[in-house]
Amino acid sequence: MLCFEFIYILDPEIYTRYLKRGVYKYVPKVWLKKMKPKEVVNFTNEKGDVLGKGIGVFLENNEKTKEEYINGVIDGVEVFKSEQTGKILYDDIYIFNRKDRHYIREKTGLEIADGMEVLIYFLPYVLKELLYLCDEKLWNSEILMVSDGSNLPYKLIERLSKEVRFLTILEDKKENAQKNIDKIYNDTGLSIFYSQNVDKILMNYNIIINFKDNISVDTKKLRGKTIVFDLSVGQNFSEEINNINKSVITIEDFLFHWKDLIVEKDFFHTEELIPSYKYEVFNRYNIKDFKQLLVRNEKYTLEELVQTKIRNRIHI
Repeated sequence: MLCFEFIYILDPEIYTRYLKRGVYKYVPKVWLKKMKPKEVVNFTNEKGDVLGKGIGVFLENNEKTKEEYINGVIDGVEVFKSEQTGKILYDDIYIFNRKDRHYIREKTGLEIADGMEVLIYFLPYVLKELLYLCDEKLWNSEILMVSDGSNLPYKLIERLSKEVRFLTILEDKKENAQKNIDKIYNDTGLSIFYSQNVDKILMNYNIIINFKDNISVDTKKLRGKTIVFDLSVGQNFSEEINNINKSVITIEDFLFHWKDLIVEKDFFHTEELIPSYKYEVFNRYNIKDFKQLLVRNEKYTLEELVQTKIRNRIHI
């Protein structure tokens, strides 16, 4: 049996284009929609190793209910997964909340690639370089991290522990927070301040890293040119900020070089750079691959962001 690490639910546009190349070009679309999931392509590297499999499931976006999309993903994956498959790659990942992703994982035994491990790995580098370009040091910066109660914020703190001195964690579950704070202190020596009241401390920070889906804060109180990394599933925090406070820098994703990582490029992506969730399936963490940031849905290099958005910011 062919072994591969990820299954990619092909983008509907790519899948439709594939079908129209062959005999299916004569089949009415209404009939094509009734097709069962179809194997389309094996993704390989330059050595010929099979990295993943691309399957066709959906022909259009936004034509089904979320439940239908969930069941479609599950049905397609169950047919084609191998014993070595660990990830599901799906471009409309943001329609699935945490509960949906947990359900898919329970049914398939596979994780949906969400880019979180990639973001956690690269964020210390990105933040350090960003501040360096601003003639500032991460060591002197005060950071607020908003926890979702998972272990992810603390994994990031561990990666930041040798680079920062001043870090506050905001979390609803005090016992969970204190347990992790104590562990990090014992392991790294980093002392973390804990708070449950965001309104009282929000104005103190120019760097905020958010993991939580829903935060009850007055975004108008954020300081001008605050840098927000929104790593939450729904990214409601950055969306609210973008609508209300135009002076805040909301970083929503990192973008990566990928063209030499895969042979079947036409089936994988249509743009020069890929988002973090797609980069994740390569299990490759190379700083040279990092190229740009997604800020308010616009793409910037670190240098461009500093020159156009941050240069005249308040000192951190």
